[in-house]
Amino acid sequence: MKFRSIDLEKDSISRLFFNFSFPAVMGMLISAFYVIVDGIFIGRGIGGDGLAAINLAYPIITLTIALSLMFGTGGATVISIKQGEGNLKEVNRYFSHMIILNVISYILICSLTLIFQDKIIFLLGSSEKLFYLTKAYLIPGVIFSIFFMLSISLNAVVRNNNSPNFAMASMGIGAIVNIVLDALFIIKFKWGMYGAAYATGIAQMASALFLLSYFFRKDCNIKFIKETLNLQIIKRICSNGFSSFILEFAVAIITILFNSTLMILTGEIGVAAFSIIAYIFYVFRMIFNGLAQGIQPIISYNFGAKHRDRIKATLILGHKISLIVALSILFFVYFERNFIIEFFNGDIELIKLASRGLLIYSSAVIFLGANFINISYLQSMEKSTFANILSFGRSFVFIIIGIFTLPDFIGIDGVWLSLPFADFMTFITGAAVTLKKKNRKIL
Repeated sequence: MKFRSIDLEKDSISRLFFNFSFPAVMGMLISAFYVIVDGIFIGRGIGGDGLAAINLAYPIITLTIALSLMFGTGGATVISIKQGEGNLKEVNRYFSHMIILNVISYILICSLTLIFQDKIIFLLGSSEKLFYLTKAYLIPGVIFSIFFMLSISLNAVVRNNNSPNFAMASMGIGAIVNIVLDALFIIKFKWGMYGAAYATGIAQMASALFLLSYFFRKDCNIKFIKETLNLQIIKRICSNGFSSFILEFAVAIITILFNSTLMILTGEIGVAAFSIIAYIFYVFRMIFNGLAQGIQPIISYNFGAKHRDRIKATLILGHKISLIVALSILFFVYFERNFIIEFFNGDIELIKLASRGLLIYSSAVIFLGANFINISYLQSMEKSTFANILSFGRSFVFIIIGIFTLPDFIGIDGVWLSLPFADFMTFITGAAVTLKKKNRKIL
């Protein structure tokens, strides 16, 4: 499952883009597919309250994902650069730090969640009605989250090590296991939210173990070594991956803000509608995430090898493909949104609310794709300051401005419009800074 024929220094950019982006996008789609199927089983087997509960619980899970993305993206970026420089010793040092950071973060989050679980659930915006359903998913989900964290971080390293197909296969394994166990635990055994949580957790464990096996192969030169934690290495990993952390952690913040606002405006049905929208939009976000991941090893390696023209060509191609994909998504949503939503739940009122929300919310994809490509481009060359500014602006500043102002003027449509507003403002900010820098060194 390894692309032995790939030459990051000499192959055409279009060929490299396909070889890395296609498996990355497919892997993300497979991952998104089993999340979607998870939501369908919950919506059909448990109902709208189950969808609302999982949406309330997910910010804590998202925090673990965000940290693992930071360690994985940041570590994999430096590893690719060091490989371009031919420095294998440093490759193993950064890989080992990446694993240790995941384990330490998991222990802290899991411990705090178990100790303060009831308080955390209410802080997430749960009502008394949804409390026990939320708890039933949150606790097993957090306990199993170490496997999700490792699979995300290891996936980035495996993909960058010229093995995008192996990385994609790991997600496929997780998807198959999750779908089978959802059918057993939720539908056949009637285990409810516990069944959904354990199905997802076991699937993540299968994916992580498969990825770990890669590093025990004889032809893999990346190994875990006993390493004393070095603050400079930690700083470099976190600095390079921080924008990925912000982009993912923003999902948790957005979820909490949207849930709280919708609970006030519409009650549980609004939260359930947003849960469906979030499930569907997750697929779109994963497509752009895959495209962004696909350009990262190409840019990082050629940055280390000092091939500037190839870096520029990769960025331009990434934007072209991103725009085509975004327009295709908008076309699909406009004509098929009701059909997709009905898979999750058949309630007429819920479908009507979610359908309008999905159409408005999905308009963000035009600028979302461009923002993801730009941020990945900057990360790949360790231009972390500007990448972090764009990520922070999109994920916190603009989304908070949107959610706290737009609903006052246009009601619930303002909630759905908050994300498109944030992505548009991020794009404008990036363009403004770019145009101001006459030397064009950053973009």
